[in-house]
Amino acid sequence: MKGICLRGSPLHHAARGGRLRKILVLGVLGIVTVALATPPFGFLVNQILAMGSAPDSISQQVQMPSNPDNGTAPWQLQFQAQGATDFYVQQLALAPGGYSGWHTHPGLLVGTVTSGSIDFYDANCQKHTINTGDMFTENNQVHGIINNGSLEADLNIAYLVQHNAPRRIEADAPACAATTGIP
Repeated sequence: MKGICLRGSPLHHAARGGRLRKILVLGVLGIVTVALATPPFGFLVNQILAMGSAPDSISQQVQMPSNPDNGTAPWQLQFQAQGATDFYVQQLALAPGGYSGWHTHPGLLVGTVTSGSIDFYDANCQKHTINTGDMFTENNQVHGIINNGSLEADLNIAYLVQHNAPRRIEADAPACAATTGIP
């Protein structure tokens, strides 16, 4: 049986105070959660250029023989996705000092820098500089990028991710993040 809580009574104030405490605690937890996430900063362009879906699993294998005429060695590619897959092509422009924040992907990202350069940091804060014309990959391991250059960095990116999953999942900064310039 619930007690009757008349407005202005001590019981009303106690119940109201309990609700206010719950709201305050939930608000503080929300602020802490937001503080742990590392949102991106400095993106000048963030545009999806194309998207599509494959409703079934994908399995492809390509083998190219060596070609002595142009000095190429044999080359092989294997690609397999079990289950439905979404595909996106994205164009990004990152201002000097801009960063992606720490994040993961529920699949594979393949990208190239079309102008400028970026520094890619893995979960151990190991830096890999990616210059114009270089290709890079990202996956479900925590990582972040930053433009430490003085020019805008332009990137073209293709994603293959689990169907109906977000392209990006926010992640907490690793303990070593202070050394990277990415909060």
